[in-house]
Amino acid sequence: PRWSGAPNSLIAWTPIVDGNRIFTVRQLTATAPISGAPFDSPVVAMDLATGQTLWTFNCPFATGDWSTVVYGAHSGRVFVGRGGNGGSASAPVYCLDAATGSVLWTSADEVATGAYDGVVFADDGDPIFAWHLWVKRLDFDTGATVWTTARSCSVSGDCGPARRGDALYLDEVGPGGQKLSRLDIASGTRLYQSQVMSGFLSQNTPLCAPDPSGNGTLVFYPRTQSNQSVDFLYAFRDTGKAFELLWTAAALAGAGSQHAITPDGGLVMVGFTGKLEVRDQLTGILRHQTATAVNAQINQSHIAVDRVGRIFYGNGGFPGTVTSYSPSLLPRWSVAVPNLNQGGPVLAADGTLLIAGAGTNFLAYYTPPCVPADLNCDRSVGPADLADRKSTRLN
Repeated sequence: PRWSGAPNSLIAWTPIVDGNRIFTVRQLTATAPISGAPFDSPVVAMDLATGQTLWTFNCPFATGDWSTVVYGAHSGRVFVGRGGNGGSASAPVYCLDAATGSVLWTSADEVATGAYDGVVFADDGDPIFAWHLWVKRLDFDTGATVWTTARSCSVSGDCGPARRGDALYLDEVGPGGQKLSRLDIASGTRLYQSQVMSGFLSQNTPLCAPDPSGNGTLVFYPRTQSNQSVDFLYAFRDTGKAFELLWTAAALAGAGSQHAITPDGGLVMVGFTGKLEVRDQLTGILRHQTATAVNAQINQSHIAVDRVGRIFYGNGGFPGTVTSYSPSLLPRWSVAVPNLNQGGPVLAADGTLLIAGAGTNFLAYYTPPCVPADLNCDRSVGPADLADRKSTRLN
């Protein structure tokens, strides 16, 4: 443990990290109906090393707005607002100074992006918002709208984008299911779409990664709805001209579930049996899986992977659990978290692992780096890691 504790919260929202600061919402009153606004859901900035509260911001409230959302942080700025509630609430975006919490600008246009959608950033810092009907890029410096593109998501929430290079990826409605769309990040122009992924609806966000073979971008999408016949994770290669289907694997249904890639070319997902799996990104071949199910119901998985391949899995439960696994999915440790929801796990750039829960529960874990003179130092190694290394040597 590095530190623990945070201002009280009825529900856990995602910690966003930029540099040495954490930005999150600590929910003080119920979300439906909104009560106590604008003091119902303050943005709290915390010091990454100590957990100390640095500043708070009470987001302005107008009739029809929703609870405050921290959309993201980039280059010393934090983007917050009160959009969401399944895309039914539109509100301006507030750009805050990360150091002080002061308002730098307020967008003229409103967005309906919520806490379960998420945003991505262009190279120049422009935030890109998506919800079930629209995608909107705002200027980093002024908040002016750069472009707006219509889109059609199968549900009214959990409609976030993924981005790599000049490509923006979205799931959209297709005949008999959903398709992945590639948009040009500079203009918002829709360039092409994937084949149809069969099914009625889906409530997840795409994930993309560099193609290990160097032939483009890999794009993964868990198209699930609690129907074994159509619940699959799809793996595509974006060649720059079209989507090529590489493989599919049966997947557990989830609303707002997230997935992860590993440093050695693996993809972490939850299989239809509820077991956590690592599959090869290019072939879909199963490399590892947990001995038992991590979640046997509709889940809200959140997964983080560190630079040496250790996997941290949060089930988003009420109550929830975060479990740490070795790269081959041997269990290392676990911790119970009251009302985990969207509270992590989240890894900061310095290796700090953050887990937010309800109440004052907020946990930070950290392994101090070894000093060069300490040749025997390897504080990261536990029994599961040693078993992994032995297995690797035997193989």
